[in-house]
Amino acid sequence: MSGYYKDLAATTEAFKDGWFWSGDAAVVHSDGYVQIRDRLKDVIISGGEDISSVEVEAALHRHPEVQVAAVVARPHAP
Repeated sequence: MSGYYKDLAATTEAFKDGWFWSGDAAVVHSDGYVQIRDRLKDVIISGGEDISSVEVEAALHRHPEVQVAAVVARPHAP
């Protein structure tokens, strides 16, 4: 990919120092497996702690009375 379609600002933000910064949060396991955990822009910051929206959704899905759940971060008014 050479950039975002007709969006120079987003392209400039995403491509830095020869790297494409996807905005994904991932972990690398000891066996070398890379697991994408969440989008950084979807991480909820509460009380100085980062909370993954994907982890909250997974916890909700484990409850026997929850069929579908979606967690979306929204800005908090100061």
